Amino acid sequence: MELDYKELLSHVGIKKDDIIDVASDMVSIMMFCRKRKLDFDPDHLIDALKELVPEGTVMIRMFNWDFCHGTEFDIKKTPSKVGALGNKALKRDDFARTKNPLYSWLVWGRDKDVLCAMDNKCAFGKDTPFDFLYLNNAKQLTIGNTVADACTQMHHAEAICHVPYRYEKEFTGRYTDENGNTDTRTYSMYVRPLNLSVKNTNTDEGERRRTLLDKGLMTEYSYEGALGVSSILLHEITDFFCDDIENNEGKFIVSVDGKEGYVAANIDKSKLEY
Repeated sequence: MELDYKELLSHVGIKKDDIIDVASDMVSIMMFCRKRKLDFDPDHLIDALKELVPEGTVMIRMFNWDFCHGTEFDIKKTPSKVGALGNKALKRDDFARTKNPLYSWLVWGRDKDVLCAMDNKCAFGKDTPFDFLYLNNAKQLTIGNTVADACTQMHHAEAICHVPYRYEKEFTGRYTDENGNTDTRTYSMYVRPLNLSVKNTNTDEGERRRTLLDKGLMTEYSYEGALGVSSILLHEITDFFCDDIENNEGKFIVSVDGKEGYVAANIDKSKLEY
């Protein structure tokens, strides 16, 4: 018997015309299936995601940071560093990949052409897929992993709020496009200084989750009491993150040099190493 993908995905309020940003932990899904002697096929999960939003858009994460270290990026071959589901979708012909070599998605559906036409040089901020998710009221569909692991939209909030613990850094490398043409390109990412420790907040993950649930920013479901699925409202949670940055010293989202929030760290920009 195979995992019931439709049942797994049907409890977190996804509508047929939604844009879904899929973040999954394949290890958790496979362990869940193994313990219950269920068959699991990643292609069938991808098909179920398409059936979940027949009038919408499926975006599967293909984030990879090797370009920052001089490795050539090939839009048709470079694998994801954030999950095996994207690497499975990379082999299919019904998905196309967005262009940024650091933060790309494989896209199917209504908005595929718009997203894949973007050639954003910066990873976060305005005129990026992250901004598209924000402006178009997309939902993050998380399967098997946590909010802390998966809510990359936090970095979009940091970029648009110009936080003092990150700066825009350029990376140049070889890039092969969808037509097989290779040239040298430059992209950038909002990164932390080398000598500054920037991590997710020290706040307990359970407490963070309860806060998001209480504020109506997230819906979650535990499939058979063991496999977590959640839906996050990306416009609303980005506004929440921005409010935290601007009015709460970033205490909900970040710890800097071991201290909750960025103000407590007393960042001395003259001593930072870039």
